[in-house]
Amino acid sequence: MQTVASPPASPASVVSDELAVALYEHMVLSRALDECLVALVHEGAISQHSSGVGEEGAIVGAVAAMKDEDWVFPGSREFAAALWRGMPLVAYAHHVFGTVGDSGKGRNAPDPPFWKAARVASVSPLVGTHIPHAVGAAWAARIAKRDAAALVFFGEGATSSGDFHTGLNFAGVTRAPVVALCRNNGWATSTPASGQTASAGFAVKALAYGLRGVRVDGADVIAVLGAVREARARAGAGEGGTLIEAVIPGVDRADPVARMRKHLESHGAWDADREQRLVTEVRADVERAIADARAAAAPPRESIFEDVYADLPWHLKEQSGRR
Repeated sequence: MQTVASPPASPASVVSDELAVALYEHMVLSRALDECLVALVHEGAISQHSSGVGEEGAIVGAVAAMKDEDWVFPGSREFAAALWRGMPLVAYAHHVFGTVGDSGKGRNAPDPPFWKAARVASVSPLVGTHIPHAVGAAWAARIAKRDAAALVFFGEGATSSGDFHTGLNFAGVTRAPVVALCRNNGWATSTPASGQTASAGFAVKALAYGLRGVRVDGADVIAVLGAVREARARAGAGEGGTLIEAVIPGVDRADPVARMRKHLESHGAWDADREQRLVTEVRADVERAIADARAAAAPPRESIFEDVYADLPWHLKEQSGRR
């Protein structure tokens, strides 16, 4: 197992200033939207939202390291990954509210998001069930000899599911080009965890599946990007998959957004004026997207019969009133 430490003081060799600024701006957007959605749950305007506050570094850093042709399989907290890949903010807002403007016609849980145009897969909100799907997509790419991989996100709770073990074992056997990123919220570090595992962390589990295991500081967006970028390169070279454990220390101990801002400021790439402009713009964008979704109608009731069968069976035609 390899442990990836924080990058050196000058990460120019890891990311350009332009990319570093883009990572930070996206993390700020993620935080603002996240806080808004949590408030909407408390208000009763939406049914649920799984907050990713404090995990922005792991989520944004990981997805930024992948290539456009790769597939992303998000867990319940990775809406920021979908936005980075190109899902419009307003499209995600309609997805959360399940409106007529939602590409899934309001049939999915508010989280996870999906956006087929950017290869963000539609997955179940059930814990761990999307891991075998991601491995299957990666294996299919390997069989077809396409330079494509799959990135799958999940929390440490998913490591107790059968789908985690089945999926990663299959990834090892097939040498599927998959990058499996586990967000460890502190349940296991150097001592046995309570309730999830008795092993020293989760990356070590890769050994049993014939995968490479890496542990990285999940609050360091550049470190995560570097670890995933290396895993993606290995996958593309036919060297198999990687299980990455992104250790999330908690926003009260290491805020990834504040950490990245401090880094940018220390390199002369950010200042107070740019920060104020960004915050103002982000808040306005989030408010517009939410307002648009709140004003939209629900999907028509008859749409429940669509998109399942090429030819609607007779009993559903009767129920829908169609002939």
